[in-house]
Amino acid sequence: MKINYHKKFLEEIEKISDNKPSLLLHVCCGPCSSNVIKDLSDLFNLTIYYSNSNIYSHTEYDRRYQELLAFIKAYQPSINVIENEYEPKKWLQINAPLAKEPEGGKRCYQCYQMRMQDAYNYARAHNFDYWTTVLSVSPHKNSQWINEIGASFENQNTKFLFSDFKKDNGYYKAVQMAKEFDLYRQEYCGCIYSYQHMLNKKTDL
Repeated sequence: MKINYHKKFLEEIEKISDNKPSLLLHVCCGPCSSNVIKDLSDLFNLTIYYSNSNIYSHTEYDRRYQELLAFIKAYQPSINVIENEYEPKKWLQINAPLAKEPEGGKRCYQCYQMRMQDAYNYARAHNFDYWTTVLSVSPHKNSQWINEIGASFENQNTKFLFSDFKKDNGYYKAVQMAKEFDLYRQEYCGCIYSYQHMLNKKTDL
């Protein structure tokens, strides 16, 4: 039975006091995170965590990171952005055995888990009240998996904020904000396998 994680998000928001608790927000790129940042910055003392060793290539990784920084500077420059170490070899060691998995399959689950583990570790070490990820904003990503992974981590010094950011037209709003701020919108999710999948689709046209 699927859980309504958007409802759980709204229920948690109702508990929050006016003092704006701290939240570490894992983000994958500027376009996906734009509307989520807009909504959450009114509720939390927000810190952005860019941890995406899955992204192929380094040029693409850096382009997405710089685009995120440009968006933050234009939208709300007071928000702190933290970049985790880019370790594509570490990502490949974990995910290469599942290279033949289809997009959206077990490899993607492991990819969510790896990046969310990094975010959780940072949030716990630095005593953030909450932590979460923007990944659920995409209609191509499994929000049930994402929230199940978040729930699997113990609430030690930090608490996972359940969410399904695509709800309430969240993805549409993100697309509109990306247009408003003229953000680069990538053609593939991020990893070398999604890149190859994108190229194959173009070849088939």
